[in-house]
Amino acid sequence: MTTHKIWLLLLAFVFVSCTSTKNIDSQEQTLDVEIQERNRATVTLLDRLRRIPGIIIRRNTPYILRATADSPNSASYEPLYVLDDYPVGNSFRDINQLIQNVDVKSVEVLTGSEASFYGTRAGAGVIKITTYKE
Repeated sequence: MTTHKIWLLLLAFVFVSCTSTKNIDSQEQTLDVEIQERNRATVTLLDRLRRIPGIIIRRNTPYILRATADSPNSASYEPLYVLDDYPVGNSFRDINQLIQNVDVKSVEVLTGSEASFYGTRAGAGVIKITTYKE
């Protein structure tokens, strides 16, 4: 009878230890994803904008290319910068000083009819920046 109890205890121990390992693995995966997101957030705003198709950088200022015949000359006005759905202005220097790189969640470029929602200041396009909200 004691051998039977020992086997039951051993079986229960193995069962409990196997299920707890799976929980630890899922917690580690969640932590890895959070670390990757934070590491990605250390990229500067200018570098993020450089990676977006249709954006050109001149003198450390991003411009949105237009699909018109005068494309080389059309990038003369800075786009409107929108921070968390609030229009901030047309100066990259101002928006770059206003936010920290680690707070940027996403960057989106709006042109044409999407940008018309923001009025005449968005004639050169809109760069919409979303931050992590605490």
